[in-house]
Amino acid sequence: MKNTKQRWRKLNSGQNRPSRGFCSDDRGFSLFTVMIAVSFIGILGMLLLYIALANFQMKTTNLRGKDSFYTAERALEEIRIGLQEDVGNAMSKAYLTTMETYDENTQELSGDASLDELRQSSFRELFIKELAKTLQGTAEDENGYQGEEYYSMKKLRGYVDLDDSADFDGSSESLVITNASGTQPRMEKSVSSGVLLKNLKVIYVDEKGRASVIETDIRLGVPKTQYPTPSTLPDLMNMIVVADGGIICEGGAGSNSIQGSIYAGNIDKNDSALTNILTDTSILLENNASLLVSNGDKLVCEGEIRVSNGGTFNCAREVTLWAQGVTLASANVSLLGKTYLSDDVTVEAGTGSNVKISGEYYGYGSPTSAKNSNNRTKFDQWTDTALSSAIVVNGKNTTLDLSGVIKMMLAGRNYVGSTKVNGFSLGGNEYNNLNNDVMTGESITVKGAQVAYLLPAKLLKAPDSESTDSDTELHNPMDYNEYLAELAAAEQNGGLSAILNMNTPVEEWGGKNLSQIGVDSAKPVTKVFYNNQSDKGYVYFYLNFTEPQAASAFMTEYYQNNPAVKENMDKYLSFYFPQNNNGIKINDTDSMLRYVTNGNVLTYDGETEKGELKTATDTTASSELTQEQINYQNMWYTLNRKMIGSYDLLKTEVTDSDGVTHNETDAARSVYDNLVNVKELVRFIKSQPESTGLRYDFNAGADNDNLTAILYHNGESVSYQNLPTDTEMTNASGANTELVINSDDASRLRLVVCTGDVRIKSSVHFQGIIMAKGKITLEDGASLTSAPLEAAKVFQALNSQVSDSSKALFWEGDRYVLGNTTATEDTTSGKISDTYDISQSIVYENWKKR
Repeated sequence: MKNTKQRWRKLNSGQNRPSRGFCSDDRGFSLFTVMIAVSFIGILGMLLLYIALANFQMKTTNLRGKDSFYTAERALEEIRIGLQEDVGNAMSKAYLTTMETYDENTQELSGDASLDELRQSSFRELFIKELAKTLQGTAEDENGYQGEEYYSMKKLRGYVDLDDSADFDGSSESLVITNASGTQPRMEKSVSSGVLLKNLKVIYVDEKGRASVIETDIRLGVPKTQYPTPSTLPDLMNMIVVADGGIICEGGAGSNSIQGSIYAGNIDKNDSALTNILTDTSILLENNASLLVSNGDKLVCEGEIRVSNGGTFNCAREVTLWAQGVTLASANVSLLGKTYLSDDVTVEAGTGSNVKISGEYYGYGSPTSAKNSNNRTKFDQWTDTALSSAIVVNGKNTTLDLSGVIKMMLAGRNYVGSTKVNGFSLGGNEYNNLNNDVMTGESITVKGAQVAYLLPAKLLKAPDSESTDSDTELHNPMDYNEYLAELAAAEQNGGLSAILNMNTPVEEWGGKNLSQIGVDSAKPVTKVFYNNQSDKGYVYFYLNFTEPQAASAFMTEYYQNNPAVKENMDKYLSFYFPQNNNGIKINDTDSMLRYVTNGNVLTYDGETEKGELKTATDTTASSELTQEQINYQNMWYTLNRKMIGSYDLLKTEVTDSDGVTHNETDAARSVYDNLVNVKELVRFIKSQPESTGLRYDFNAGADNDNLTAILYHNGESVSYQNLPTDTEMTNASGANTELVINSDDASRLRLVVCTGDVRIKSSVHFQGIIMAKGKITLEDGASLTSAPLEAAKVFQALNSQVSDSSKALFWEGDRYVLGNTTATEDTTSGKISDTYDISQSIVYENWKKR
């Protein structure tokens, strides 16, 4: 240890220390340190550059990968957008069908279920059904999956146009739309959650071979819908005509047309300018006139539509027609949309008539439904014939084509309308008012078929005869003198039984006698007296059925089960249908979505010269069917009051500023009466400085394209007694002249409200709204088209420029100023939104990407 310390001291004292020339110079070490540091910095820089480069390359790769992914996602989004259109179409169809099925006059048939609940439930079911039908696999799908359990890959692939775009290189890029491996294009349906498209797979490979794969399911949910609370106001701005005195189309080479909602009251039967108006008629087509009604919501007629010789009436598929009936003679009629009639379609005597009915046809009239409806006061005075809906052919060479009907209801049946037969007065006996209508067993029939209901002559017996062995030969029909000589006295003394052989079997009746075929036991036969417009009349004896099912059963057995009788009957029918293309055509009833008839349906093929009788489905209507028919009666009545669908929304007391009130449900008030406040209209016209006589012409100004309106008291006088504010209105005489609209007027005229008649000159095209207390006459080639936006412009301009004008035109006119054709506010203000975001109903589920 001691030696060690000594050596340590020597070192510290400098002994044995190396020379300074080598060991004590540290400059080399510093240089080495610097070189190490520089190298380290260089390596660090290189490392940073490498990291930066690697990061750049990674980001570039990531971006390219994202581009690939987003390209695949773009294809998927194109499918999603295409499905939005399918959802929108299915929603539209389901919504409209639901509104038609559960409209505002629908009775609640499901216990305590509210109307909104019924609508929502129906909408969901219809939406799912319609959407699934659109998307389901078909035979055209290459994968072989078809039917309602699968969706169509071909349809989804058709939504993608990515690979058809200019920036897609098909030689180096590829896009595959398929199903995940080992799966199928399954489609699951649920009314609560919608339609689920499962196992969809999208593969995109770019030009570098980079692939992006997305697997997902797509949920198509049931959109949330809002159903409007029924409005007490009609959709005024989409209307074109309110003609309280009806519509007349004059004949000529041109064709008349009307587009828009229409109301037509009854034409005045006492109008000296018209002839042959014997029934309640709302639209009259004179000889050779033509009218097309297209693109309108509703055509509502208080009476019937009558088409004269050579006339043509067409009601397009988009139109819903409500009328009392349709009558034509040697004319053409097409009813292609939805048709609701309380009475008949009648082809009167003439030749060459053509009737085509397609879409939906509801002949809802029956004595039961009519006399239990809101119009019962009026109907109580009508005969059963006028209350019973049927289709009747009385003209020769007629074609009645119902092959396009998908839904049919005929609640009534044909009658031999003997109450309309002109009776006679001969020999001091008056028979003008003794006839009764005779019920038959058919809902669709031909006049010639009435022969089946004539009493066989051998069942008539002369007063000196006690059996059918009498040498006295009687006839049916017989002329009045024969009846007077042979039967009248005996019938007067002993009643019908005195002149009838009740127990004689009839071969054509299958051996049955008069008491066995279902006729009324108290009055088995009814008489019809007919005047032939000469010096003598005739008496017809008809079988008297009072039970509808008995009449239908009789005709079925008489015609269908008796070949000899059928052959003879077909000969009668050939008189009406002598040409090959004539006849009554109807589809097989099983092919219709709905087929309901109270009576039998008689068809005839002019080519084979054979007839066929389709048996009645509902000779005794159920309570639900009767209630449905009553609902239709009530809706027709309500439409004729205010062009709205629900009777409950009519107001029983509407009061104006003078305290004058009216009841909208009153049968005496028409659509015009419940829309136009005539008193205020006349007062307003007379108060305007710019008025000329009883006419006020308004110009909406340059900001509104100088569109115009005419307010005109051109009818007869109106009288309001004891008004507190205006004694002049006690008797306000009108101009009593027709308002004529020519081409110059029509170029800018968009609103007409008047108290008299309106005439549209030949070839004039009017756009806007016409509301007339009188009739509207369309000359040859004149046309009318609704223009809701421009009509609203004029109305709004009138209201803004002239104070109180809205109240002057219409009852509750201030509400029309707010607008009722579209709803844009939220439900808290009493309106609903009419905008739906379909995209929110389509979502991805089980999303996977690689």
